[in-house]
Amino acid sequence: MPTVIANPNSIINLVAENTILSSNSTAIAFNYPLPSGTQSAVPMIWAYSTKKPSSSAVDATIEQHDKMGSVIIDLTQPVNDLSVSTDATTTVIGTSTQTIVPLPTGVSSNATSSDDTPLTDSEKTIRTHGILMTVGFLLCLPLGIFIARFSRTVSFLKDKWFTAHWFVQFIVSGPIIIAGWFIGYNYVGDDHFQDSHTRAGLLLLLLYIAQMILGTIIHFFKPKRKPLPPLHPLQPYYASEPESSTRLQTMSEPDQSASVLQSYPPTLAAPSTTALVGATRTSKYPGKPSAKDTMVPAIKARPIQNYAHALLGLFIILLSFYNVHEGYGDEWLGEFGTDVNQVSFLRHLKAWWIVAIIVIPLVYIAGLSLLPRQWKQETNARRALPPTA
Repeated sequence: MPTVIANPNSIINLVAENTILSSNSTAIAFNYPLPSGTQSAVPMIWAYSTKKPSSSAVDATIEQHDKMGSVIIDLTQPVNDLSVSTDATTTVIGTSTQTIVPLPTGVSSNATSSDDTPLTDSEKTIRTHGILMTVGFLLCLPLGIFIARFSRTVSFLKDKWFTAHWFVQFIVSGPIIIAGWFIGYNYVGDDHFQDSHTRAGLLLLLLYIAQMILGTIIHFFKPKRKPLPPLHPLQPYYASEPESSTRLQTMSEPDQSASVLQSYPPTLAAPSTTALVGATRTSKYPGKPSAKDTMVPAIKARPIQNYAHALLGLFIILLSFYNVHEGYGDEWLGEFGTDVNQVSFLRHLKAWWIVAIIVIPLVYIAGLSLLPRQWKQETNARRALPPTA
């Protein structure tokens, strides 16, 4: 808890006529005594809290500040007498408004500016956090999803797709995501999970870990595949009936005529034929099996945890889009007071986010077109299995 210093080295006096306190605008004007000696720069820190002190007393209990920053005033530069009402700039931070009086030439501040603002050490730390989390969640994880979606139906890759998928999702993405998350966690200090961005970040980490565990369970604890019978063991499909063919029946074996005749194509005569019968067969051209025979068995055979794995992966990507947007938008602005358009890194991150939110869904939707092929391959593989006793 902050305490009052009885005899401070310097006292700052409020300039009431230039101070603005209203429901939508706040500007604090004050006089600060210049240090003695040859000091050429004065470092200052600022902080604010959305919670009022318990009273107006000097020793009133106050809450810890919500946001803070720093500024260095270069005393070698000229200082103009600027008025808050005409020369101040206003920056909206969350639901509050901060009015900042322009500083003299040579001032390094985290206030807004038309040019790129040089990054402080704290801003560079958060920049690293943002880059790692964006690369992990919006580059590596979608890449692993696309590998699984596109390569499993390719004949020379279908036996190798899982190795590549697992390698990207765990070996590549894991260290990037965990390192980025802990950088953000350590930066915050003791004030953890106080806003939507940090809470969503924690949820993303937990969901990522759960997704890795679920994927491991699905791979190593697969249910045994049950063989499927052939579509029609003795009778192929026929697409149409353009012509009829008369079959020859074996008179010497009348009790077996039905099975014998059914096992021969219309153009071949059965052995030992002695008489003609009027039984006819449709065209010799085979027809196309229905989706019920080629795809539905694969859909029904897939365990529920496989579908949960796919849906959870999509939810992680969607939540990542939200949280990256929150990070370079409101979170950065609330923490450092600079808008996305005033920091080169933030502009590039925003551009990547816009491209990713368009390209990633389109590529995934294109990959869904391969699902019928995948289901057919899985059904055919089950029909090729030897029958169980």
